[in-house]
Amino acid sequence: MTSTDEHKHGADLPMVNRSALVLEATQVYVDWANNCPGDGPKLVLSEMRDDASTVYLLPEMDFGPEDWLQKNYLAMFEEELHAWCTAETYWPKDRSFKAFHRFFEVRFHSMVVDMGDEPIARDSD
Repeated sequence: MTSTDEHKHGADLPMVNRSALVLEATQVYVDWANNCPGDGPKLVLSEMRDDASTVYLLPEMDFGPEDWLQKNYLAMFEEELHAWCTAETYWPKDRSFKAFHRFFEVRFHSMVVDMGDEPIARDSD
């Protein structure tokens, strides 16, 4: 296969009308999670980064993703806290935007390509 064939084939990949936000835990999140009650294994930052980042698909928007994040961060923050500890009494009291950035590194990706053959399904489907 020539590079021209590869490029032609690559042009057929379906882009979706979403962008992506990736949350990666920081040591602050790992320390918080390791201090929560429970018998689960202790978290290690390097393992979290290798296997436990979360990708959130964002709607199309006419403004910058940071603006969207500032308006919507709390739902993701609480989802990530709940993923480790369902007892809200152990959640950090400070769940401000500044605290969110201490718990997570955020990366935005503007191009999302759907490599699957099946339709995307939601849990509620």
